[in-house]
Amino acid sequence: MKPKKIKIDALFISDVHLGSKGSKSKELLTILKKYKPKKLFIVGDFIDGWLLKKRHFWTDNYTSVIKRILSMSKKGCEVVYITGNHDDFLREYTPIKFGNNIKICDEYVWNNYYITHGDLYDGIVKLKWLGKLGSFGYELAITIDMFLKSIGYRKSLSKWAKDKVKNAVKFITNYENQLADEAKKRNCIGVICGHIHKPENKTINGIHYLNCGDWIENNSYIVYTEETNEFKILNNLIQE
Repeated sequence: MKPKKIKIDALFISDVHLGSKGSKSKELLTILKKYKPKKLFIVGDFIDGWLLKKRHFWTDNYTSVIKRILSMSKKGCEVVYITGNHDDFLREYTPIKFGNNIKICDEYVWNNYYITHGDLYDGIVKLKWLGKLGSFGYELAITIDMFLKSIGYRKSLSKWAKDKVKNAVKFITNYENQLADEAKKRNCIGVICGHIHKPENKTINGIHYLNCGDWIENNSYIVYTEETNEFKILNNLIQE
C-alpha cells in the first residue's frame, strides 16, 4: 500500500542542477512523490545549461524528475519555474506558459513574497565569464568529492572551495541584504530565493528572508501551509 501523500499549499525547490554529476535527483524524486502541493515553485538553476553546453551528462533519474513534475501539473498542481543563471537560456523566451498549469518567468510575486533565483543581485555572477569559471571548478570539486567519499574520506572539498570563494567576494556583494532590499522595493513582506546553496529562514531588516538551499549538498526544500501561515525548511533526511 502506497503511503498517503502530504497535502501542502506550496513546495519550493531550487538549484537542482540537472546535468551536473553532483545533482541528487533521485533524492529529489522521493520528495516530489511524498508531497501533494497546490503549487510547486522551482526557484532557478533546475537545469544546468552552462555544463550541458560543454559536455553531455544526463541520467534516467533526471528524466524521471521532469516526468514527475509534468505529471503533477496535469493533476492540477500549478508549476512556476523561475529562471536562474545556469538556466538563463530560458530568459530569451520568458514569460511563457505551457498549458494551464506551467509558467516560466524571471521573477514572481506570490502571497506578498518576492520570488527570485537571486543571481541578478550577486556581483560575481554579473561578471558572467567569472561565474562560469567558478561553475566548472565547482563541478570538478564535486567529482573529486565523489572519489574521496568512495575511499572513506569525509571532508567536502566542494563545500570548502565554495566557502572560500564566497568569503573572497563578500566585499562585492552582501547577497542577503540586497535581496531583502529588493523585496522592500516591491512592497513585499518577504523574499524567497536560491542561488548560494545555503538554506535559510530569518528576518533581515523587517523582511522575511527564505533561501531554498540546493540539491547538491543540502538536499533542502521549503514547504508552506496556508492554515498556519508557516514556512518550514526541510531536507530529504528530516521527517515531518
